[in-house]
Amino acid sequence: MSSKIIKKESFEQFARKYWEKLVCGLLVSGERGCAPSEGEILCAYNEMKNRFPECKCNIVRSGRSQGDALQRDMFQQGDKICGIRIVFALDALSSVEFILSDSLYYVHFSTEGIDPYTHRIDTCDLSLTMKNIENFINNFSAYFAAFETKKVEFAKKVKLKEMAKSSLKACVSQMLSPLGYEWNLTDKGKYFSLQIKISGKRIIEISLNEKNFTKRIPVIPEILKNIENLLNTLPFPIDISMTKEFLKK
Repeated sequence: MSSKIIKKESFEQFARKYWEKLVCGLLVSGERGCAPSEGEILCAYNEMKNRFPECKCNIVRSGRSQGDALQRDMFQQGDKICGIRIVFALDALSSVEFILSDSLYYVHFSTEGIDPYTHRIDTCDLSLTMKNIENFINNFSAYFAAFETKKVEFAKKVKLKEMAKSSLKACVSQMLSPLGYEWNLTDKGKYFSLQIKISGKRIIEISLNEKNFTKRIPVIPEILKNIENLLNTLPFPIDISMTKEFLKK
């Protein structure tokens, strides 16, 4: 996998976690076995329509007309009020949908750069949930601005890591290529893995990061020499492993 693909996936994961943390907390669970009354639903519906006239808001009904109940505001005989549906376009590329009824409580969120996200709960405290929805809509611009700031910071970290890797490659090449060693540098996320082939089937792996590579690379030739001398004295093949906390050094 190329480093470009790795960076893209990492940011998508970061973005998803950011929005999931905000969206998951919008739905507040209620008492098990209890559902919002018709009066509570109508009150929430009227408040949402008055405060946010630009949003799409529908009463969810049960009864003979439930086939298209999410799309109509007109009641038919036998219908019963059982919930509310809210769809809000947050900006040109972002939207959020809520369905809060006696049989389904969920929020569906979509924005640029991540797959649409859905969160469900079994019961709902309608009053607290509606307050959370209102706060989320009112503060979305601030949430998005904070997200954009984090996005820039993420891009800076990626750039710094690319620069560190370029410096690492240059230093390793300058040190090992004249000595005739074959080597490979791999980005492992939190550190870089430097694999050096010292003979037929013998490979040494060294962990490096942005903080320690300037100290470690200059001593690698001496380390290789000592290890080769040691291996040449062994009567039979053995595996040698040495573990150390490299991220703190």
